[in-house]
Amino acid sequence: MNKLRKYIKKSIPVLIIILFAGLILSRVFSPDHRQSIEVTTTASEAIHHQGKYAEVCGEAVSVQLIRQIGGEPTFINFEEDYPNQHFTGVIWGEDRLAWHSSPEDLYTNRNICVEGVIRMHEGTPQIRISSPEQVRIQTND
Repeated sequence: MNKLRKYIKKSIPVLIIILFAGLILSRVFSPDHRQSIEVTTTASEAIHHQGKYAEVCGEAVSVQLIRQIGGEPTFINFEEDYPNQHFTGVIWGEDRLAWHSSPEDLYTNRNICVEGVIRMHEGTPQIRISSPEQVRIQTND
């Protein structure tokens, strides 16, 4: 009985540390830890909202997986095809696993909205898309 008490006495601080660390990690890595959308804009106007967490909407005229580029990106080109696209959504190869169907099948020639931080890449505004929840297919309601 004495051994059990000593064991419990030694175990309680370790358990408290583990529970505390779990609580902190659950707040940091929460899947619902999304930002609020600051602006909703068209693909053509996205260039004016660099650095903002935005929803960008338009027609995905082409969706292409490019295996020859490091990271195997999938480019979603809005309004016009590359190199004249107004806006690009980028899905990196490591993130494609989150999609149950290919982005090419889901989004090509569809009106969609993507959300995320708008960054510039070689003169074109773009958003990195790391999960399907960042993409909304527009319906004709």
